[in-house]
Amino acid sequence: MSLAQANLSAFVKNVLSADTLVLRGKTLVPGQLPKERIIHLEGISAPRVGNRDRQDEPFAFEAREFLRVLLVGKEVKFIVTHSPNSTLEFGIVFAHNPATGSVVDVALETLKQGWAKLRDGAGPKSSQDSPQAADTTTLSDPDARRQQLKDAEDHARAAGKGIWAQEAPNRTVEHSMPEDPAAFLAQFKGVPIDAIIEATPNGSTVRARLLLSPTEHQVVQVGLAGVRAPRSGNPTAPAGEGSQGEEFGDEARYFVETRLLQRQIKVTLLSLPTPTVAPAAFSSTTSTAPAPTAAPASMFLGTIAHPAGNIAALLLSTGLAKVVDWHAGFLSQSPTPGMMAELRKAESEAKNARRGLWKSLPVPAPGAAAVAAQQEKDRKWDGVITRVWGADQISVVKVGEEAERRLQLSSVRQPKPTDPKLAGLQAEGKELLRKKLIGRTVHVLIDYIKPAEGDFESRECATIKTVNGANVAELLAERGLVSVIRHRQGDEQRSSDYDRLMAAEAKAVAEAKGVHSGKDFPLGRIIDASESAQKAAPFLSSFKRSGKIAGVVDFVASGSRFKIFIPKQDTKITLVLGGIRAPRTARSAHEKSEPFGPEAATFTSRLCMQKDIEFTVDATDKSGGFIGKLYLNKEDVAVLLVKEGLAKVDPYADERVVKDLMEAEAEAKKAKKNIWKNFDAEAEAEANGHANGAAAAPATARREYVDVVVSDVRGGGEAPFSFAVQILENGGIPALEKLMGDLTVHHKGSDVAPANFVPRTNDVVSAKFSADDNWYRARIRRCNPSRKEADVIYIDYGNSETIPFSRLRPLAPQFKGLDGQAKEATLSFVTLLGSETEYGLEALDRFRDLCEGRQLVANIDARDTNLLHLSVFDPSDPSSSTAHEASINVQLVREGLARIDTRSRFRGAYPSVVKALDEALKEAKRSRAGAYELGDVLED
Repeated sequence: MSLAQANLSAFVKNVLSADTLVLRGKTLVPGQLPKERIIHLEGISAPRVGNRDRQDEPFAFEAREFLRVLLVGKEVKFIVTHSPNSTLEFGIVFAHNPATGSVVDVALETLKQGWAKLRDGAGPKSSQDSPQAADTTTLSDPDARRQQLKDAEDHARAAGKGIWAQEAPNRTVEHSMPEDPAAFLAQFKGVPIDAIIEATPNGSTVRARLLLSPTEHQVVQVGLAGVRAPRSGNPTAPAGEGSQGEEFGDEARYFVETRLLQRQIKVTLLSLPTPTVAPAAFSSTTSTAPAPTAAPASMFLGTIAHPAGNIAALLLSTGLAKVVDWHAGFLSQSPTPGMMAELRKAESEAKNARRGLWKSLPVPAPGAAAVAAQQEKDRKWDGVITRVWGADQISVVKVGEEAERRLQLSSVRQPKPTDPKLAGLQAEGKELLRKKLIGRTVHVLIDYIKPAEGDFESRECATIKTVNGANVAELLAERGLVSVIRHRQGDEQRSSDYDRLMAAEAKAVAEAKGVHSGKDFPLGRIIDASESAQKAAPFLSSFKRSGKIAGVVDFVASGSRFKIFIPKQDTKITLVLGGIRAPRTARSAHEKSEPFGPEAATFTSRLCMQKDIEFTVDATDKSGGFIGKLYLNKEDVAVLLVKEGLAKVDPYADERVVKDLMEAEAEAKKAKKNIWKNFDAEAEAEANGHANGAAAAPATARREYVDVVVSDVRGGGEAPFSFAVQILENGGIPALEKLMGDLTVHHKGSDVAPANFVPRTNDVVSAKFSADDNWYRARIRRCNPSRKEADVIYIDYGNSETIPFSRLRPLAPQFKGLDGQAKEATLSFVTLLGSETEYGLEALDRFRDLCEGRQLVANIDARDTNLLHLSVFDPSDPSSSTAHEASINVQLVREGLARIDTRSRFRGAYPSVVKALDEALKEAKRSRAGAYELGDVLED
């Protein structure tokens, strides 16, 4: 038979063996797939390629490879010689041989190369064997062709070609998936492997023969990473059992077949098909059922390198597949980490063009693009983080607005805070967000709105990025502190950075971090020191000794009341700002806030919420709260609150301690801020004049000299400087001396505490001083019944200490008549340098050297309730008797150890003292004394 007699043409789809071809016709009807037929080469028989049930016959792979390289994807001419039944056709095929440039009889060429044998009894026996090919019986000379085939076989046998070689290849071929797919993947993951595509079950799955080595082949099922094509039909299946595929399923398979089937390409294995799911503890903490056993993997996921480009992207761009979201995780760890972005782009092109699966996608209405652009703009804005609720929820205030918006991080979920195994991770995630975000500006993109469900309100879900572009949800996911939600396929309600989140989680899984580590992360035990007054009492002395303590504001209850967490001690306390009174804030819907109460709470919340702070403690209140100061960036929060006109100075606070608060209040009054919006300075001055009378600031200088002894000096560390004096009469205090003698005699005769004696705060008692074991009158400032000790101040000397109840006795009535002889005092016109400067301790020591325990002369320049303003003189200094300006007050300024108090309300009455202070300051600067040794470093 000659080429001229071959009246049919087709393309070779694939080669089943060296004697059997699958031919595909040309597309005749647009949109309809071409027909296929199997042709067995007339006159020859070749080794059969194996399958799951049997191994390759010797030389089967090499023989098939010869025809695969020669024919697959190319057009051939053929004629059917005979057909024994409706499913079996024999024929002669002619193809172009690129090596010789001529057209060859494929069967003859196969025999020449030694890859087949001449079949015994080949050829049609009668015309009845093939009614549709009856003309084949009129072949010009079938015997001549058979002789030609026999000569080719003899020549190949003599030359030892192909199957006639003396030794067959020693090759192992596994036609089933590896017994341990995970181990196989671990060995070859990410490594490009030479492979031949043996079959395409559907558009996104292929069966590949991996050419691991010349002696080892492994056949595996490979799913195209990142995509899923519709299910293809199976014509061989019974009707109703998968014979009909999904829409565009056959088209997707055809698209891949024509480009990959029996092509030698590179396959890169990346993952097994089971997606990594969130830990069970994320969804349930009560289930005790054993984890289900995973079914053996039936395929791998990987990428296929095709000369024309990424086959998965090509499939998507034609609309014949959709992106598989969860594949983003392992693709990010692959040799092509940017592949997911390429796939998304290809899918978007298909959607825009309404191709394939997207043909029914609604066409945007006119003007929709402008509307979408405006919506996109409205979804993007900048804001400041005001609170972190957990590892996946925050509150943000949009720039230019006041209202807070509570946002959920898109597409992620934190571990349950109540989960005993993972609550520690939830706290760690929350702390990470607090440190990175609180009080800082971020970029917000609202991705979607989560609808209300059960008791949960609807919630805006957003992608939050720092100013340098870092996605905070991605940071959490890559540390294993949150899980990434698996959205339904096609669900657009997801993070705009969903692929990156999946990639971050895949990294955490690979590194066994956080929830992917299999470890337990229980929450540490936190002590509530403010649970009750009894619980707070043991902590007080420790807090006082510690000075400034580092903490975090965990909650703001009102303008002056805070919940503080102390990380180093795993302790939380309630802190109440001392020295001020902020308006009360309603705690429930049934209560009413005082004017400016909500404003005060909002101010301190925006200022301090979840920020690192420092605090000091002075006392406790009856509910277990600690009274003290709060410092944010070294600024006193109480001063900031008062300065904003959202709190008042407590009228009962010690003036020495609240000096900064008084100045802040005066500033707020002058600016008429908030509470002081209706403040009338003249009316207040008149009212104060009536109320205080002579106690108001003196218009003229006072001349009230007294002999004093400085009985106690306090200060150092964070404690403010203060001192106490005793006023002497004729060089002593006869009444006090007599009382002390009688008190000593009284206790020598009766030193047993009454059985029912319980010391109480503010009681005046007899106290046994620890330094000399003598009895003195004292007032109880604070009691700690649980520890049976009290903080006392000795009212005749001014010093204080904490002593046990066993050293306290009720004060007999005969010793109560004399007022306490220790008077609280402060230096007039000046302020001793404090701990905020490095000279504070030196200034305190110098004051002690000059004054403590010595008999001095003092002028009472002004009297306040429970406080004397004194100019102090050393009687041994001759100049002090002639000049009021030669005081120790002025001397301390001259030595650079005190500041001039320019706000002193009675400076105007002492012009000569003011002048002397100015001169002393100039001299201190000139001589570089004390704090001025490095220059003018203090503000006057």
